[in-house]
Amino acid sequence: MDTFYILFNFFLFSLVGYNAISNVAVELFNDFLGLFGVTNIVAIEVQNFPVWVQLLIMFVIADFIQWNVHRQLHKQPWLWEFHKVHHSVKEMGFAAQFRFHFMETVIYKSVQYIPLAMIGFGIQQFFVVHMFAVFIGHLNHANVGWNYGIFGYLINNPKMHIWHHSKALPENRPYGMNFGLSLSLWDYLFGTAYIPQEGKNIELGFEGDEEFPEDFKSQMTFPFKKKNIQKST
Repeated sequence: MDTFYILFNFFLFSLVGYNAISNVAVELFNDFLGLFGVTNIVAIEVQNFPVWVQLLIMFVIADFIQWNVHRQLHKQPWLWEFHKVHHSVKEMGFAAQFRFHFMETVIYKSVQYIPLAMIGFGIQQFFVVHMFAVFIGHLNHANVGWNYGIFGYLINNPKMHIWHHSKALPENRPYGMNFGLSLSLWDYLFGTAYIPQEGKNIELGFEGDEEFPEDFKSQMTFPFKKKNIQKST
């Protein structure tokens, strides 16, 4: 299942289907702005900065946006129905990073587009940052207990992220914890960090996951079923 999700989410959907759709969407968005006389939404020019500064700025901004989106995937019932696919993982392994519903790509990238475009970032910078984030994501889902020492307060790590996948949630954290994707910094700054102890052997999943479908097709259609939509609202 994880292997199939890698092929679908990373190659077929993200690199082929979504990129083609997004190019069309961007052109339509620009045409829409043109109706109001807006021909350029770039508000801040970063091209004159050194390349490493451009990449660092994009990485931090993109990760903060994703941290906020990730929180909403847990907090908003209708978004949680999509995110359940990722939390159906019962054992950590690097490939588990790609077990997610394709709508998450649509949601994440749509929210990211306007702020990053306004800063003038292009596809080259996005690709570099994306691949670096994929690498960190692989490590976060690996079945190891690393925490990177003092750097764990800055960079997300396997010891921290496994608690994000915990089936049992603390009473004071009903929507979960440790929402960081690449950086753990946001969780520590905004009080959503939680690492009570070594978590390598905790049960993973979510309440009611025993009834969650196990095949790809059913997992993809699950959030769109009427009974699930009514339940989440």
